[in-house]
Amino acid sequence: MTSEKMHQEVQFVFEKMLELLDEVASALKPQFLGLREVFTQGKLDKERVKSLLSSSPLKEQIPELVKAFSLYNMLLNIVEERHSVDSDAMGLIEGMIKELKAEGYERDDVLEVLEELRFYPVFTAHPTESRRRTFLESHHEISTDLERIFHQGDAKEAHEHLRYRLMLLWKSHLVRNEKIEVLFELDNLLYIIESSMLKSAVKVCSEVERLVEAPLKRSPIRLGSWIGGDRDGNPYVTNEVMTRVMKIQHEMIISHYIGKIERLIRELSIASDLCEPSLGLLESLERESSELENSAAKLHKNEPFRAKLILMKKKLQNRLIFVNYASDMEFVYKTPKELIEDIDLVLESLDSLSGKYLREFRNLVLLTGFHLMKLDFREHRDAIRDAISEIFSLLGYSDSDFGQLPPSKRAEILDRALSLPRLNLNALLGRVSHQSEEIISAFLRIEWAKGNISEEIIDSFIISMTQDSTDLLAVLWLAKQSGLWREGQRTRISISPLFETIEDLQKAGMIMEELAKNPHYALYLRDHQGIQEIMIGYSDSSKDGGIFTSNFSLNRAVYHLTELEEKLGIKFRLFHGRGGSVSRGGGTLESALMASPAKSVAGVLKTTEQGEVISSKYLNPLICDFNFSSTIAALLKKSVYDRFGKRIDCGKSDRFTSVMQGVSEASYKAYRRLVYETEGFMDYFKEATPIGFIQKLNIGSRPSKRKETHRVEDLRAIPWVFAWTQNRSIIPAWFGVGSGLESVALAGGEEILKECYGECPFFKTTLDNIAQALLKVDLDVASLYNEFVEDGEVRERIWGMIQEEYQKTLHWILYVRGERELLENERVLRESILLRRPYLTALNLFQIELIKKYRASSYEKQQERIIEQISSTIVGIAQGVRNTG
Repeated sequence: MTSEKMHQEVQFVFEKMLELLDEVASALKPQFLGLREVFTQGKLDKERVKSLLSSSPLKEQIPELVKAFSLYNMLLNIVEERHSVDSDAMGLIEGMIKELKAEGYERDDVLEVLEELRFYPVFTAHPTESRRRTFLESHHEISTDLERIFHQGDAKEAHEHLRYRLMLLWKSHLVRNEKIEVLFELDNLLYIIESSMLKSAVKVCSEVERLVEAPLKRSPIRLGSWIGGDRDGNPYVTNEVMTRVMKIQHEMIISHYIGKIERLIRELSIASDLCEPSLGLLESLERESSELENSAAKLHKNEPFRAKLILMKKKLQNRLIFVNYASDMEFVYKTPKELIEDIDLVLESLDSLSGKYLREFRNLVLLTGFHLMKLDFREHRDAIRDAISEIFSLLGYSDSDFGQLPPSKRAEILDRALSLPRLNLNALLGRVSHQSEEIISAFLRIEWAKGNISEEIIDSFIISMTQDSTDLLAVLWLAKQSGLWREGQRTRISISPLFETIEDLQKAGMIMEELAKNPHYALYLRDHQGIQEIMIGYSDSSKDGGIFTSNFSLNRAVYHLTELEEKLGIKFRLFHGRGGSVSRGGGTLESALMASPAKSVAGVLKTTEQGEVISSKYLNPLICDFNFSSTIAALLKKSVYDRFGKRIDCGKSDRFTSVMQGVSEASYKAYRRLVYETEGFMDYFKEATPIGFIQKLNIGSRPSKRKETHRVEDLRAIPWVFAWTQNRSIIPAWFGVGSGLESVALAGGEEILKECYGECPFFKTTLDNIAQALLKVDLDVASLYNEFVEDGEVRERIWGMIQEEYQKTLHWILYVRGERELLENERVLRESILLRRPYLTALNLFQIELIKKYRASSYEKQQERIIEQISSTIVGIAQGVRNTG
């Protein structure tokens, strides 16, 4: 907020908010300004607040005030996003090359690494984007309006359009009235992909191509998605939905290609006597001339480039038919490679300027193929075990208690089954339960889609909550029967364990060693070019053991897996399951990359992008440019270090590792004591947070629980974090850290904590992220939610634990970071967070009043109306905190 230009925009949107209130509800304006003034004054005056909220006019205006504060939070976010990126995004990669050259690396060596980089952002359907598509579109357009007003001198029309958009938003509901479906989630994502992501990604491809001075063989960016493939606990992701999603993606990208080709047909009217076509192009036209209609055939000799493009368009149009065609089709692109070959055939006859947009089209095809986004399939290990148990019992391989047997016995049965000839999975349909049929049919649908849509349409089969090697062997058996793995041929599926709990992360290396020794899995690895994808989960590990232990366990798991690679002769490709919040692996991707263990990246980064993070990073084209470019630049730096042996992490023999181990152990004990060992904690959680109302929100197709139980373990990590974020205590992002740091300090390690912070990038990055989260905590507000807890003894005991740990954490974070106040050394970030505080506080207090009103309500219709209002406060707070789960 130190930027003068940013201050101007903040003041501008504030004035626009007041203008809107003047226009739609002038009586709200004094309340809006009054509340803003009250909540800007440091510590919360609870008595004054209660007096304000008890006044009749304000009580009646709460729904409108919720909308006013929520819209203003959205405007602040737009301004901050606009000023958070480098205007010369495309120069970031070249800048990194120069930086690495200054460090002593040869440019050719750096460019070799650059050419091999792969960034796989995987967009998930996790329910953390609390806004409707209407608000996403408005966010996009308002950002464009501000750009026109402040930088393009196009003020009058942009002013009017901004007023128009704000008025429409005022008259729209903040939350959906209808339950969101999987295809709605896809629609939201496709909007962002079409409006910004494809253009930005192609720009980056073109920049890399310019730097390496050669046509790209593969795109440095590949897009991925879980929408339609993530069925872990989501009954709405059926095989039919998965197939529909894959077809929609295919249809969208092929239609997009046809539009691009049509433009090129109009533009490339190059005459053959002014630009001689290559012999290869002429021979191609001769072979395919019968496919040209009479009018187009006349172009054959005079305008060969246009004629070839017409033929390419026809092949793409046939591609749309081919997907559902019962028999084979001749004049159609079977693979993206064939389309690339035709593009290259035209390009070889064109000069660099004439071929500019055709080269961009080529990079687009490299980026998206015929699949647009590579879908990941995720299922819970129990669902796989249950299906295998039933199938094996039916086939006589084991009794129906397969899932209850010890891992060694399950492995023995699976080994025997994998040794048998392949069977026809279709023959099992109608002979097993519906649940098992869904698993069998999923493999059959995947095999069909890879043959009919694209080999790239789906790859990773992720087993959530992986516990032992048999979870992967079970998937391997199904892959063999469906034809996705045929021994001696390149395997068509990546079997990927997801390690989520602290215990499972610690066992990851042992499980991989077991699999490498298994004769069947060893053959699979050989057919998979020796690559094993492993997904590591930040969300559930944090819920399991607290923020520091989660981060440290993940770091150590990655470190040990990296060490294990050479021993086993396997390349582990890590897939980072991050969320938006700090407690779910959030924070800047660049700092996380540089803090990761040596050789753990080596040119490939696959990571989830979830919920509100997708829109904040990719919705605005300029921000999208920046995020793709900055990620590739950071990935290049880390990969050069990994390739040429520069160590910047805290390794196994590093003296700081034992310090962090001590912090982790004490932090884990403190966290577990509160969350898992304190009697009445789950009741406290349900009463002191708005979790009950969050579960009613229409922000995702997936249920908030895996099972209907009263256990923390069965609550999904997203609503867990979401609920604590709403009441502003945000305990998943910091609880236990103070106890961890204090335990080391009291053992004489005060100075080594500071040394560790100064010299160990992992420790520094972790504490920096926790410091950011701490600044968003407001225990004054949280104390008001605390009053909802009915059992006085439980309330005071747990609240006392929260307050005590907060003070410890605050004290030691400030000490280690060398600050008197949080983010003292990062003033812009500090001011950005504090700027939102008065508007957040207002929304929290409205939410509290509405919850009280709901509890006092005596009839259903009134309760439904209040729930809708509470849902609006949830969306508004999420906007202000900048994340949900």
